[in-house]
Amino acid sequence: MTALDIFAGVDIGGTGVKVGIVTSKGSVVAREQENYHPDKHEPQDVVDLAVSMLHKVLKTSCLRLEDLDAIGVGCPGVLKAGGVIHAAASFPSWTDVPLQQLLTDKIGRSVTVGNDADAAILAEQWVGAAKGQVKDFIMLTLGTGVGFSIVANGQLVRGGSNAIEGGHMIVERNGRQCGCSQRGCLEAYTSASALKSQAQEHLRAGKKSSLSKYFEADINAELIFKHAAEGDELCKHVIHEAADYLGFACVTFCRMLDPEIIVLSGGIAEAGETYIKQIRLAYAKHSWTTFPNPVRIEKAIAGYDSGIIGAVAVCKPQRDALANSCM
Repeated sequence: MTALDIFAGVDIGGTGVKVGIVTSKGSVVAREQENYHPDKHEPQDVVDLAVSMLHKVLKTSCLRLEDLDAIGVGCPGVLKAGGVIHAAASFPSWTDVPLQQLLTDKIGRSVTVGNDADAAILAEQWVGAAKGQVKDFIMLTLGTGVGFSIVANGQLVRGGSNAIEGGHMIVERNGRQCGCSQRGCLEAYTSASALKSQAQEHLRAGKKSSLSKYFEADINAELIFKHAAEGDELCKHVIHEAADYLGFACVTFCRMLDPEIIVLSGGIAEAGETYIKQIRLAYAKHSWTTFPNPVRIEKAIAGYDSGIIGAVAVCKPQRDALANSCM
């Protein structure tokens, strides 16, 4: 593989970092993943981990830094010009962090930083569920938080101040506290963090569950889905509630944006078709019946690698031409 054929994508998430080598066709040929140390979530900690992983994946791929055409990074939060993270619910201590410059200085060459939800939707437009004739769609990225992004008439919509955050749409007046400082956000009811928090709250209240054999700190969304599949009623309740809020939110998004497809990505979307079906049923329950409901709710095809592929779509010089060729 020669220069101009290969890229690096860095997916910075709420719990860890994924780095991959991606071809010009959107295929991930090598990847590394590592979670943060519990006490290391500050900007320089995250930068150090991401750069270390980049060098590791380059080494395992027998590539050099100079072999890369470009390096793209997806990160949660509200971005300002120049790849500055103004604020991020996943990183409460971060304020106006010059992430793009920190990474550029550490790596020794320029990088491009974009919002992780925008990166994920670009991945689906490039190689995933929205490839082809789809021009209007939205994506919900269900992970530690809830990312949200919009493509309208084939173009990514960023808003007047680059701060479209559908995950922080309020779905419950005076509801649960969210990491963004608001109350009642969609993220506070449907993210992996929310599932964990709800399960822990029920256990503290004395509810019976097979989760009670675990230390509270060891409970996570993956475990909740596993025990729900095994018939645990508390876990099934927590998951059903989250699916209901997602279906409810999808109705609101459809009334405002009229998408052809709603794409669900992230770790929770990977829980399986059963959960996607629950969200579809909740959407049908809350939606109008007077008019048709043609929208499709689908799981992201790029899946586990969507953040890596999307980070490359953010930086790839040919990305606009590639996106147009898919329409």
